[in-house]
Amino acid sequence: MSSARRSLIAVLGLTLAVLLTACGSSTAPAVAPPARNVGTRLDQAVPGALLDAPLTDSTGAVRHLADFAGKVVVLSDSMTLCQETCPIDTATLLATARATDQHPAAAKNVVFITLTVDPKRDTPAQLAAYRKQYVQGSSDVPNWVLLTGSAADVHAIWKFFGVFWKKVPQDDVVRNWRTGRVLTYDIQHSDEVFFLDERQRERYILDGMPTAPSGAMPAKILAFLSDKGRKNLHANGVWTARQATDGVAWLLGTPL
Repeated sequence: MSSARRSLIAVLGLTLAVLLTACGSSTAPAVAPPARNVGTRLDQAVPGALLDAPLTDSTGAVRHLADFAGKVVVLSDSMTLCQETCPIDTATLLATARATDQHPAAAKNVVFITLTVDPKRDTPAQLAAYRKQYVQGSSDVPNWVLLTGSAADVHAIWKFFGVFWKKVPQDDVVRNWRTGRVLTYDIQHSDEVFFLDERQRERYILDGMPTAPSGAMPAKILAFLSDKGRKNLHANGVWTARQATDGVAWLLGTPL
């Protein structure tokens, strides 16, 4: 995330906190907001043009972020051919989804979205294969949606959210874990998870690599990791699935 955007978010968050204090409400929230030393709280509208941008899910169906109005949205930037951090991001996102699924009444009001930063290679077929690696049966994480789209639409969405990405040459000989084709480029990108409330306003951001849940990496994806990726599996990240679940609970107003 750009430093300018992070600074602006911090100022907006402080202003919001002051305004809420000034209101003098005696009614405590149903769930306490996340601690300020974990993630960034804000309250920002997402432009309608981005919410209405046509995207495609792993089944080939056309979807829009606007389709999920009325639900809490947990939005992760990722790519299926990442060897260092994305598999950990995905595993932690799904650990959060599974924790939420333990509360069916709440889970129906939450959707977890992985939107690629590599739309050229992350076709619906590639996304479907990636989903199959992580899902543990037909009833597992039904509210996990994987999306791709045109480069213009995908990049416009991630530019708004402040995600950094850059196409770079692929240094080593690496093959697509699904097709076996040699990869000719990589995408360097930042790692964030964005939380939207039911009004589709951006409310919370977790920035950086999470701590990987134990035993959550599919065998094929584990084999695809680079040496750095394998080290990341055992590193202490800057947030956890529990903390992400707390963010969801806050926006739902329901303990999870």
